[in-house]
Amino acid sequence: MIINYKILIKIIFVFLLNNLCSQTTKIPKNIKTVILKSSKSTGTFIDFGDSIELSFDDLDSDEKDYYYQINHFDYKWTSSNLSKSEFLEGFDDLRIKDFRNSFNTLKSYTHYSLKIPNNDVKLKISGNYKISIHLTNGEKIFEKRFSIVKNELQIQISVSKSNIIKNIGTDQKIKSIVNCSNCTKIYNNSSKLKLVVIKNNNWLNSQIIEKPKYVLSNKLIYEDIIFDGGNEFFNFDNSNINSTSIRIIKTILTDLYNNFLIQDKERTNTSYRYSPDINGEYVINSNKGYDLDIENDYARIFFKFKTDLFDINRKIYLLGKFNDFEADENYKLDYHEKSKSYKGSFLFKQGFYNYKYGYTNSLIKNKLQYFEGNFWETENSYRILLFHKKFNDKYFKIIGSNNLNSSYIKN
Repeated sequence: MIINYKILIKIIFVFLLNNLCSQTTKIPKNIKTVILKSSKSTGTFIDFGDSIELSFDDLDSDEKDYYYQINHFDYKWTSSNLSKSEFLEGFDDLRIKDFRNSFNTLKSYTHYSLKIPNNDVKLKISGNYKISIHLTNGEKIFEKRFSIVKNELQIQISVSKSNIIKNIGTDQKIKSIVNCSNCTKIYNNSSKLKLVVIKNNNWLNSQIIEKPKYVLSNKLIYEDIIFDGGNEFFNFDNSNINSTSIRIIKTILTDLYNNFLIQDKERTNTSYRYSPDINGEYVINSNKGYDLDIENDYARIFFKFKTDLFDINRKIYLLGKFNDFEADENYKLDYHEKSKSYKGSFLFKQGFYNYKYGYTNSLIKNKLQYFEGNFWETENSYRILLFHKKFNDKYFKIIGSNNLNSSYIKN
């Protein structure tokens, strides 16, 4: 038998490519309430020198041995290819020693916590980082992004309506000014400068601006950065887990607390309606003064979403900071013919949550879309990160950052 080696190599290549593409690091079903914060804020944009805390719950409640690794990345989340010693003082790939089991809860879980710096490791440089969590056998469970900022330059931000007539009712326009005593020192032929604008702390909704529109001796001006206005987030508050609230219409106790939300409706073709939110974030909370880490319980939250048109090619997901706005199969809703709506139930720890509904379409690959419409009035948060790399530098550092809420929008 004659073997066609070219065809064989192609088959092997396709097999390996498909296998690699299928290996994701999305958070598994037993891991919940992953929070990364600094000593001064709840966000993942952290001033250099501040301490960082990563925490999460394992619903298997079996006291696994988890290990952590830290890696450095550029503005596009491509590996910086630095050796560990170039961005870490000490060692990573160590076991997380701080864990506690839940107390007096219907849903048992183990709460893990890791602080950096600690006796083993400290971060040495600014830039983008990922901290990844592994099992003893090296299996990656999940990873979390964060950015370390050294504010060497002052950055101003303003938000306004779009000046393009057809988009004036739907879009928001960002302007950013970088103040520098001598701008040619950082913006020249022997260095790279990248401005990244992130909407609502969601890296999946960000833009990289390659160069400023105007370069002055003491200012770099970035203009006409356009984002869809979007819409406000839905929310629910189950801090008081056994009671109804504005959006929780029924609570039933079975093996766990079951909280049923009012039906949400598609807002694509509706008018804007102001509804205060926290831009997709969530806050773990209780009205009984518990130790929130181990005494807050988990409830099964029931969602019901009504959309104008059923499309067999769509997959509909619940999205928020709780799953990093990812189209995650653990948060997929199913269509129910009888009620003509999408339904799903998912576990959430007691607290206040923002969420939206999004969908992917099998006919349009790798694009996540929302059922919400776009309105210039929508209150959004915009974060600016300024990355800089000199010709002889090995990595991009973050030399400036600022954020602004569009509630201060200028018409």
